[in-house]
Amino acid sequence: MFSETELLEIFSWLPVKVIYKFSSLCKSLSQLPKEDFFAKKQSKNTHLVGDKYFLIQPYSCQSYKAGKLQLHSWISSSTNDVLPVPYNSLQFIATTGRVLRSSNGLVCVRNLSNHYEKSYFIFNPATKYWLQIPQAGGFDCRDIDFKIVFECNNVDNIADDYMLISVIEISEWGSDPFCKIYSSRENIWKDAGRINIGAGRNICYETTVYQNGSIYLISDSGQYFREDSPFFWPYIVAYDVNNCVTKLLKLPKSSREGMDDLDYKLRIFKWGNSNKYICLVKLNNNMFTIWALTDEETSSWHQVFKMHVKTMGLNQFDLRVAGFTILNGNILLIATNLMVYRYDLSTKSSGELQEVCHHGCGENVIFHSFSSTLRPCGTNATKLAA
Repeated sequence: MFSETELLEIFSWLPVKVIYKFSSLCKSLSQLPKEDFFAKKQSKNTHLVGDKYFLIQPYSCQSYKAGKLQLHSWISSSTNDVLPVPYNSLQFIATTGRVLRSSNGLVCVRNLSNHYEKSYFIFNPATKYWLQIPQAGGFDCRDIDFKIVFECNNVDNIADDYMLISVIEISEWGSDPFCKIYSSRENIWKDAGRINIGAGRNICYETTVYQNGSIYLISDSGQYFREDSPFFWPYIVAYDVNNCVTKLLKLPKSSREGMDDLDYKLRIFKWGNSNKYICLVKLNNNMFTIWALTDEETSSWHQVFKMHVKTMGLNQFDLRVAGFTILNGNILLIATNLMVYRYDLSTKSSGELQEVCHHGCGENVIFHSFSSTLRPCGTNATKLAA
């Protein structure tokens, strides 16, 4: 027989649906999902395993609702897999707004419903609890895109359950944006300095990385500077949140090739099995190239991957890449107009592209990794009606 401590350890590695099923069958376990200690332990264990699912939605400006929002497992390609969250949770998000960020079972959603005054909310689709978040800055920003960085906390000595950062750009050209951090414990926004994003280049907020106390943002690659300008080439902004210090990181010279092409894209993601590093991903003429940052002080990069989608095994009749991301630091997800595929970057040249699922999200999509956890949304969260 297992002891109570051993049973709790086993249950803490299970997804939310299975935990709820056990708690409904056994009276002694009925309160288990509501216990704060157990919820934190289950969330932390899920983080250690890595995200097994992803959300996919049409890519558009934030003033439009997602309309379509799908949740799939990247591990299994079976259409018979049971969703790890209630279906009405996905419907709630798709009809209320659109997903901005996702981390360890929580999603940050832009609220576009007329029924609510607040601009966005934190939602746990597995538990169906959600928390409205007050606007950062206290001004009406309904018609602009929110610049959000969102990362759940899995360190015991940090009070807040997650790191929610809002980057607020002001209208004056060339002015540095403000950085504000939301405290889920106190339900308030706190000032965190200003980010020196460089003189004039726009920042791409579609992919942001929070790593080791710093925010990483990548600039656009538009050709609107003179060649003798220090900002002629794209760069990465690294902002130390605790010390309010900004560094601009140069990109590898080989990443500049093809900047004039219409299909040229640069994105940044977490890298490595431990997710302790960042990587730069370039897509140009259906060729993926990936560099890992090896030394932040000297902006040193190491190329770790380069391969054409045909060489990966993509169907020659479905070659257009509609979106991509890196999950768990080593899984490249690629969406075409019809399908989603995965490629295991840890196997490099010996790997094969695997079919994951069909999708109906259009010709431009955006991914968000996802896990099923009991992680709380914060104080005064309310449960979605059945």
